[in-house]
Amino acid sequence: MLSGVRGIQCMPDADHYIANYAYFPILVGSNYPLSRDDLYQAFTQAGIHPRRYFYPLISDFPMYRGLPSATRDNLPKASQVAQQVLCLPMSASLEQRDVERIANFISATCQ
Repeated sequence: MLSGVRGIQCMPDADHYIANYAYFPILVGSNYPLSRDDLYQAFTQAGIHPRRYFYPLISDFPMYRGLPSATRDNLPKASQVAQQVLCLPMSASLEQRDVERIANFISATCQ
């Protein structure tokens, strides 16, 4: 349902690994009309509760922030993903209509 939404990227299947499906992460790219945080806020206001994952990065915690290895220049991919990833609600009790509501919310928000 999200494959045609510009700026939203679903995670590809991991070859040689078995997914536990505990999370449904998406990446909110710069070509989506909202930032990840703005989409998160829109979801929250609509009563849908996604989760910003890898947020904040551990390297942003006070005890690590001053370390040279914690600078964003040393962590370009981690920093990028931390700004883009959003885990959509997922549970055994999530019904098909809820899945459709979440996907439709993402699609409608970009129009």
